[in-house]
Amino acid sequence: MSPDENAPATEGRLTEWLLRAFALLIMGILVMRWGQAWLADQSRWTVLLLLISESYTLGLILIARRAIQRDLSPMAILVTVYAVCYAALLDPQNVIKLAPEWLGSVLLVVSMVWHFSAKVVLGRSFGLLPAQRGLVMEGPYRFIRHPIYFGYLIGHIGMLLVNFSLQNALIITVLYVAQIIRIQREESILANNNSGYAEYKQRVRWRLIPFIY
Repeated sequence: MSPDENAPATEGRLTEWLLRAFALLIMGILVMRWGQAWLADQSRWTVLLLLISESYTLGLILIARRAIQRDLSPMAILVTVYAVCYAALLDPQNVIKLAPEWLGSVLLVVSMVWHFSAKVVLGRSFGLLPAQRGLVMEGPYRFIRHPIYFGYLIGHIGMLLVNFSLQNALIITVLYVAQIIRIQREESILANNNSGYAEYKQRVRWRLIPFIY
C-alpha cells in the first residue's frame, strides 16, 4: 500500500524553532507599523487593540508545546505562513471609517475576551501548523469546534469597520480562505489520531460560525 500523500509528517526541532523565529519577526514588524500608527493618533483604539491581540497570539507561539504530530505538507505550510504574516500586511494608514471607533473597539474587546478564554483552556496546546497536541473539549470548545478562529473573525470585522480599505478587506478575505483550509487539515489530523474526535464532532456541530459553518 502506498503512503497517503496527505499524511502529516512528524515535526523536527529545526521546524519548531524556525516557526517560532518567524513569529517573532512578524511580531516586530506588527509592533513597528501598528504601534507607530497608534502613537500618531491615540484616539484610534482599534489600532491598539489589534496590536495587543495579535502580539498576544504571536507570543503564545513562542511557548507552545511541541506537537505529537504536525502537518508539514506544502499547503499547510503556505496557509499557516499567511495566517502568521497577514497582520503585517494590513495598512493602518489610508483607511476610511465605515463605523464609529467605539463600535470597532467593542467588537475587538469581545473578540479578545472570547479567544483569550479559548486559549486559556487550550493552554500550551496552541500552535501554528495543523497538529496533534491533544483533544480539548472544555470552555468555548463546548459550543464551537474552532472558537479561536471565531473570536478572530469578530475582531477582524470590528477592525475593518473602522480601518477599511480595499487592501485590508482583500487581506482579511484571503485570510479566511486560509483559515478554512487550516480547519479542514486540523480536523483531519485530530480524526486520524483521536478516537474521541468523531463523538466530539457529533456533539459540537459547527466549526467556525454557529448555524452557518
